[in-house]
Formats: sequence, C-alpha cells, structure tokens
Amino acid sequence: MPDRIQYKIITTHQELTSVCEAIREQSEWMGFDTEFIGERRYIPLLCLVQVSASTGTFLIDTLEIDDIRPLINLLEDENILKITHAGDNDYKLFHRLYQSVPKNVIDTQIAAGFLGLGYPASFQKIINRFLKIRISKAETVSDWQARPIRSKQLDYAAKDVIYLYDLWEKQKRTLERKNRIDWVKEECAKYTRPEYYDQDILKQVRDSRLMLSLDKRERMMLIRLHIWRDQEAAAKNTSREKILQAKLIPAILKTIKSGKKSLKGDRRIPQHIAEKYWGTFNQLYQKSISQEEQDILDSVPERREISEEQNIVMDLLNQIFKLMCNQNKVAATLLLPRSEFNKMKQDMNYVPELLGNGWRSDILGENILDWLSKRKHLRATFNNNEFRIGLEAADKSTTEE
Repeated sequence: MPDRIQYKIITTHQELTSVCEAIREQSEWMGFDTEFIGERRYIPLLCLVQVSASTGTFLIDTLEIDDIRPLINLLEDENILKITHAGDNDYKLFHRLYQSVPKNVIDTQIAAGFLGLGYPASFQKIINRFLKIRISKAETVSDWQARPIRSKQLDYAAKDVIYLYDLWEKQKRTLERKNRIDWVKEECAKYTRPEYYDQDILKQVRDSRLMLSLDKRERMMLIRLHIWRDQEAAAKNTSREKILQAKLIPAILKTIKSGKKSLKGDRRIPQHIAEKYWGTFNQLYQKSISQEEQDILDSVPERREISEEQNIVMDLLNQIFKLMCNQNKVAATLLLPRSEFNKMKQDMNYVPELLGNGWRSDILGENILDWLSKRKHLRATFNNNEFRIGLEAADKSTTEE
C-alpha cells in the first residue's frame, strides 16, 4: 500500500484514452468510485471518476471531458475485474447516463457482509478492520462541481480507490478460507444484469405498501401522481422531491375526493402546494380511467387480511432468518429485501425465487425452505417453558422441526 497519495489528474479525451488503453493492456483489475451531484437534479451531474489500477491512480475530470467512452468500455470489459465499495449508485449512474452494464465486478461492502461486518458497512470501518488504516470522510458533501478542485478534495477522492485492490485481496483470502468466495461473486453478479437497472416507476408504485391500503380511485390517483411528478421533474431537471415531497402523497390521496377546501384544510399539506397544484390534482383525480390504466390496476395484488397468528408466525420466521444469518456471520440485510418479505406476508403462497437458489439456499437449508412454502400451516406454541414452531399435520397434530 502506498505511503504517499500519488495520482494523475486527467482533463482531456486524449489523456483518458491513453490511460484506459494502458489499463486494458497492463492491468487485470480496476478500482473505481465517482463523485456526483444528485441533489435537486433529475439527472445527476457526474463530476469526477476516480480510477486505480496496477498502472497508477487517476482522477478523471468528467466536467472537462465530454466523451468518456474509453472508460465505459473498461467497465464493460469481461477481462478486467472491477472493484468498488458500495458501487450500487455508481453503476446505476453509468447505466442512466450511458446505458452501460458492467461485467466482472466485486464490491467490498458486499464482501464485508459475508465476513461478519454487517451490511451496509462504511468504507472507514472496513478499511480499518482489514487494513488497519484510518481515513477521513470530511469531504463527503463537498461541492464537486466547483473548479478548480481543492487539493484536499483530490486527496480524499484518491483515497476512495487507492486501497481497493489491497482491501479486496485481504477479503478474498478470508473468503476463500471460509469457502464463501462464490457467495460474494454470486451476490455481486446482480450488477451485471440489465434488469437490475429497471427504473419502472409504475412497477415501484404498484408494489408499494401504500398501494395495498387504497381503494380503486385512490390507487389510480397514486399512479397518476407519480407519473406526473416524474414528468415534471424530468422537464425541469430537478428532483422528484422538489416537485412534490413523497411524504405529502398519502394526505393528498385521502383529501382530494372532498375538494379544494378539504385539501387546503389538511395541516399536513403546505398551503402553497394546495394552491399551486389544486387544479392539476383535481384533473388527475377526475379523469376517466383508460383501458391501459385499468390493466395496470388489475395487476395490483389485492390486500389480504391475515390472522394475528399468521402475522406472528411471519415475524418469527423473520427472526429465524436473522438468527441463521447471525450463526453464519452473514449480514441478514443481504438475505431478503424488506419489500419481498412484505409480499410474503400478503400472499402466503408467495416464495421469492432468490431464496431457493445459491448462498441463500445454503444458509436456510431444506427444512426452512419447506417451512416457507407451507407457512400457512406453521404454528407456534409456548407451553411448560418450551417454545415450539412447526408445521401443523393434516390431523391437527404438530410436527416440529
């Protein structure tokens, strides 16, 4: 690991091309990070890309270089390992700006989740744990659009990538010793799938918990509000939250049916919002439902009431998930997105496909997966200081696992 921070600032397309060609020819790996401004913008502004490789460390000024295709080509090169820490937003940004889908990726934050550090763990925590290095994150909220970039910003940016290779090598040796290297590769592979970058607003709204609590008219209004909000943000290149805060939407849905006076009288809704957008909100609410919109509504799952006992059993299953992850020193937050668990609660026949494959299946085992598929028959009891949970047999007796 370097004693001094050494890097080269890249400000021309010619320099970038030369750097990328050298990495392709001389390095089998590339660490990278980005600095961008996403606040109050619909399309984030990419300000800087930091790259480390066996050929050196480079800070690429993307405000000076219009065409960064040589760098994008490296991200998509199967022969070069890409190493990131919390690379989720970086990959999503490159996909949004350049329709790029990376290949051959490893994320040190995900790797740490399989080594007992929890997920998501900070870069400072992971670096200190594996390399015994302390770094400052004082420049995290710097103005990366301002030029010239301050030397402290540049040093900070370089430190985000300069240790990535050594960090991954240390993690990799531990993972290999624990026979978990394939688990990490499997989880990181999600970044290499085009469907991972699906930003379908309709799907996100349709699958939201709020949707399940609404009647048909309110559901349609929710869909229309989100589409309108997104279109307005895109037209003005500002954030959706700047157009309309998401926290206001439930109140709007419940008051719009009663008219302008009711909307203005709701103390949760700022007066300037009610005044400015009443006409728009009312038009969205009153408009007839088209066949296309009806098809969307038909695809929304109906809210199912589950018994208190089933609710308790599902919560117990969630705790069992956490227990098994803890016993295996794997972060429970990696196992299953909360949205998928909520779907399981609403539909007792639904089992997420990802639980039956790969490392998740290895951790849960056949018995727990069998429980999941038959969970409507799970029963929990506490008698004589003994807690039991198991499948209820056809004859109403209970079979414990």
